[in-house]
Amino acid sequence: MNTPQTMALGWGSLIVAAGVSYYFARQNINERRKLQEDAGQRPSEKLDWRARIAQEEKQAEGAAGGSPEGTLVNVKPSPVASGGSRPGHDT
Repeated sequence: MNTPQTMALGWGSLIVAAGVSYYFARQNINERRKLQEDAGQRPSEKLDWRARIAQEEKQAEGAAGGSPEGTLVNVKPSPVASGGSRPGHDT
């Protein structure tokens, strides 16, 4: 049966293990971010959500090649929509 001492030991070791894992994970993340920033793959300035949305919209416009928004490109009509029969459903 679990005694209060063993419960405290179990929870304490769990908290310590989580803290150590967090510490090493943060070191790894910070190191990776620094390498990305040095390589020019990560922007050094922080953007608020409005600036980030504006930047994403500009990138989407540039990637679309000037095609109007909402236009579907290279879409084939389905045989059902064009009046064709579905396999196994002869009428």
